[in-house]
Amino acid sequence: MTPAKRIFPAVALLTLLLLAEAAAAQQVLEEIVVTAQKRSQNLQDVPVAVNAFTGTTLAEAGAVQAVDLAALTPNLTSKNAVGNTAPVFALRGISLNDFATNGTQPVGVYLDEVYLVNNSQLAFQMTDLERVEVLKGPQGTLYGRNTTAGAVNFITNKPTRDFSAAVSLTAGEWELLGTDAHVNGAVGENVAGRFSVSVERQMKGFFVNDLTGDNWGQSRRYNWRGQLLWDWGASHLLVNYHGGIDKSDDWYYKYIADASGLPLGATLAALAAQANPDIYHGQHALTPQPYIDNAGHGLTVTADHDYGFASVKSITGIENLDYARTEDYGSVPVPNGWNYYPGHLLQYSQELRLTSNGKQHWNWIVGLFAGHDRLRESDIYNELQNPIFEGYVFNEKYTQSTTSLAVFAHNEIKLTERLRLTAGLRYSDERKHYVGGTLVVQSDPALAFDSCPCTVDTSLHYREPTGKLGLDYRVGDLMLYWSYSRGYKSGGVTGFYVTDPAAKAPYNPEFINAYEAGFKSTWAGNRLRLNGAVFYYDYLDLQAFGVIGGEFRIFNVAKSRVQGGELEASWLPIDGLKIDAGLGLLNTRVQESAVEGVNVGNRLGNAPNYEFDAGVSYRWKLGADIAATVGVDTNWRGGTYYYVQNNPLQFEPAYLLWNPRFMLSGAGDIWSLSLWAKNAGDRHYFREIFNDGGSIIGFPAAPRQIGLTYAYHWH
Repeated sequence: MTPAKRIFPAVALLTLLLLAEAAAAQQVLEEIVVTAQKRSQNLQDVPVAVNAFTGTTLAEAGAVQAVDLAALTPNLTSKNAVGNTAPVFALRGISLNDFATNGTQPVGVYLDEVYLVNNSQLAFQMTDLERVEVLKGPQGTLYGRNTTAGAVNFITNKPTRDFSAAVSLTAGEWELLGTDAHVNGAVGENVAGRFSVSVERQMKGFFVNDLTGDNWGQSRRYNWRGQLLWDWGASHLLVNYHGGIDKSDDWYYKYIADASGLPLGATLAALAAQANPDIYHGQHALTPQPYIDNAGHGLTVTADHDYGFASVKSITGIENLDYARTEDYGSVPVPNGWNYYPGHLLQYSQELRLTSNGKQHWNWIVGLFAGHDRLRESDIYNELQNPIFEGYVFNEKYTQSTTSLAVFAHNEIKLTERLRLTAGLRYSDERKHYVGGTLVVQSDPALAFDSCPCTVDTSLHYREPTGKLGLDYRVGDLMLYWSYSRGYKSGGVTGFYVTDPAAKAPYNPEFINAYEAGFKSTWAGNRLRLNGAVFYYDYLDLQAFGVIGGEFRIFNVAKSRVQGGELEASWLPIDGLKIDAGLGLLNTRVQESAVEGVNVGNRLGNAPNYEFDAGVSYRWKLGADIAATVGVDTNWRGGTYYYVQNNPLQFEPAYLLWNPRFMLSGAGDIWSLSLWAKNAGDRHYFREIFNDGGSIIGFPAAPRQIGLTYAYHWH
């Protein structure tokens, strides 16, 4: 019996038990207010598949980085594209299939309503958050650019005039030390301020260099945010200045197999076979050892005014990032490629929207968006000591500028007291200019397989309408909904080194036509929340990555299909006991392809057939002023091909992760002391498996880590 078939009877039984529960408990589920549709709404009133988590929930689950969200969200997967940085999201099997820095994710990521254009910006720590919202399915109306898969919104806590402060201190295995703190309150007449900071310092890495005996993989991350809010009643002005530094070690990779088919590749495989098979061990010979050196800062200015019938809001964002990261391929007793990726990203964005007050039968939002970003990259691929491509040094040097303009309208119309129509349209105009390419710094005359320099000066222009049409019907605490959405992601130029100028030809935009039906419901006096959805996507010109004809390429797969479903429940069966569970099912298939190695019938990359997330916690009183909480979060993920080529060597089998915790807390949760473990079963697995045309390399995920966190709040 397949895992999915085993899960279904259990879910059905659980649902029957939930519906049959007597109304004995007094607690009710917390109402979750989201801004998924750019206005404050109860989660259960939004006809979109949305997962929302409060900052408290995330902290209790030990989610400290963006990639940690996947363990809490059905049909969301995540990986770091490069060792310990540059996270990549996949929603319902739709993901960034390459990790060139000039690529953009189909999952739009927003921090306080500012779109982050590049995954190198996403390695921030999730400190002092109000909540995180994960929107599933194309968001082609209110979000628009590059959201064919969905959107993830990170919303920070805002200043208030009431004084509050908090600090948490963490210590754990691998010599982990960390702190999060904030202070909030009035700083003048009509002015409130908030300052937040987080520091993570892990002084012993998970990895061992068997040549030297040293550990590798320390973390050194620092993030801060300062906010000032002017409140004049109907008008508000919020200034948010923020930044962060990441000077961590980049993680080691693990050699898996030869991909070249050359005699030198066989030699490398033989050397790797002599090395320690543990995925956290390797004989790394390169100097310097792999590292990360990122520093970024940004300014967001948000202004709004309420006119009564509608409110106007302006969001202005500036983000600046200087970054560098290096890689050591292989974990074998000889160097196997050393890459250095430095660059600079500068982005500007402006959104202006007018939103009706939400009290009429016809509620609407109209808006304008303008954004510009410039990326300068100068990547060094050093193969001088690589046994396969010995003698080559490439420099992928380019500048890419993108300007995006859009106008949008979103409408919710009550056709009857129970039936509502949602209709939205967005028109996007995007211009992209890529100049530069691959320069050969040093070559090997014995191989001479390149015809570079391979530089281009390419201008691209795309104009696309996208949008949504949907209906929802409410009966009491049950809402049924159906929707059609169209999503679009622009094309571009491959930002990896190539050895043939033809590999710099532009790839096409990709499109998704998405059909979805679902329900949201509340039962048993608001102690049970049960939501579900089924979906079907026509996926055209999927942008995928691989080695085609010996070249790194981003290419288009003509047609694919994605179908599946989700079922999620939150339940309070008795006071103190809370159960959350989510099941995600996926069936992805390539339907048409003319690309070498991408066959009809292949599954999409980063698209496990099933995923089951569950969290159980129980809180009880130990005395008048002390409470105890015990809980565990689990994540069971099916086997995953990391790329659409479905190479069996780039497949991660199914695995189960579980994270237990025990917490003591004082009256009013003024203080708490938590003992926690991540990956308590010490499951060894690869979060990414990459084929560079010469070697197949695995990026190990973190092993077990146990720690203790103390937190104190002042009110």
